[in-house]
Amino acid sequence: MVEKEENHILQKEVNYDLQEICNDMKNIHNIGSDYLQYISALIYVLYKNKEYLNQKIDYAKENIKEILNWIDKELNNIRLEEKSFILFINIHFYKIMDLNDYKIFITIILKLSKLIKNLDNLVENSKKILAEAFEYIIMIASQENEISNSDGEFYTPKGIVKTMVKIADIKNGMAIYNPASGTGNFITESAKQAKIYSFGEESSLANYNICVTNLWLHDIYDKRIGIEYEEKVKLVDLAIGNPPFVERSQKEGNFVNVTTGYIRFLDLMLTSINEYGKIVCIVPQGFLSKHTNVEYGMRKKLINNNYIDAIINLPEKLFANTKIPVVVLVINKMRNRKEILFIDASKEYTKKRKTNILTVDNQDKIVNTYRKYEAVKNYSNVVKPEEIIENDYDLNIKLYVKMDNKTENINQKKVELEILKLEEEKNRIDNQIRTLIKNLNLQDEY
Repeated sequence: MVEKEENHILQKEVNYDLQEICNDMKNIHNIGSDYLQYISALIYVLYKNKEYLNQKIDYAKENIKEILNWIDKELNNIRLEEKSFILFINIHFYKIMDLNDYKIFITIILKLSKLIKNLDNLVENSKKILAEAFEYIIMIASQENEISNSDGEFYTPKGIVKTMVKIADIKNGMAIYNPASGTGNFITESAKQAKIYSFGEESSLANYNICVTNLWLHDIYDKRIGIEYEEKVKLVDLAIGNPPFVERSQKEGNFVNVTTGYIRFLDLMLTSINEYGKIVCIVPQGFLSKHTNVEYGMRKKLINNNYIDAIINLPEKLFANTKIPVVVLVINKMRNRKEILFIDASKEYTKKRKTNILTVDNQDKIVNTYRKYEAVKNYSNVVKPEEIIENDYDLNIKLYVKMDNKTENINQKKVELEILKLEEEKNRIDNQIRTLIKNLNLQDEY
């Protein structure tokens, strides 16, 4: 067995191997950009049937059509087990595969089966390692704009998700709701903190397939994830997520006013939490000061009811696929104070290639400031509601967190050179790790 301290080395190698399998799946003509859905389905089938993999693999080499048919039948069994008639309903390995794809698909089956078997031989928590690798390929797909981003719904980077989950303060037995579940990252991160009951919806079938697989790999079984916003969700302890900023008209299929998207979801979250419930969600920065009826009305409602606990301004360029500036809105229905905490974390990031990221230190600073609920020069302020009402319910953070113009002057070029050196060092270490893994015979071929 691989020791615990060596798991992080193994994790990197599994991430790399699974990404290579994804690249192979992309090369199948009739799958292409849908590769992540097909990888999700295949991982679910093969891991679920891992006891029979040796037998199935030997059979696959000579009977590829039968294996394709078996996989499709197993997907139907998974639908029954998940109690979801729409899960993987659009995935048909037998129908879409032609003769020219057989060789590629056999390679994929061999690689993925080998990966699963090696993990089982090396570690006790093989499913956990595979789950983390699955999150990794989702992240890579988002960076390449290969995740469905319909109706203004964007993949949320892990640094933001971790920060929001820490702010939410997840406890055992909590019922958690995400009305725009995406690929499931908010739910999986919450489940890492405590045993939860999860509820959610996701209108994109592609993301729904990925989300359910993600939750299954993380052993989240107390769940109800739907694909329509119809069924009434019971009152929950926490609503969390990054709702779409834009919605389409169901009748005409056209984009409607941007505000109707996230405001409707915010209202849905408010009606879904219980009297002690909490909301941690992302909204566009424009929500803080726009004077449209829906946005102004929502701000007024939240402030007059003493629901807003904190507003956190996030750095720009955290998202790979949108430049819309965003804030985290923290709502608590049962507050023991009247003031609102404003945090301007717009400078709290580390630059990484084309995007910025929230490092662990950045995350901790935001979370600790929220927990202490304190004013920090050039960073946060605790504001009385009377001041906000005097400003006509304007929540623009610049009104409440004053920045000192004499802050430290940063040599941007020097910082960028230092980051470049660190990335080169990281690449060198990664290559050494891969060489080490190969020497440990983790790369043996069948």
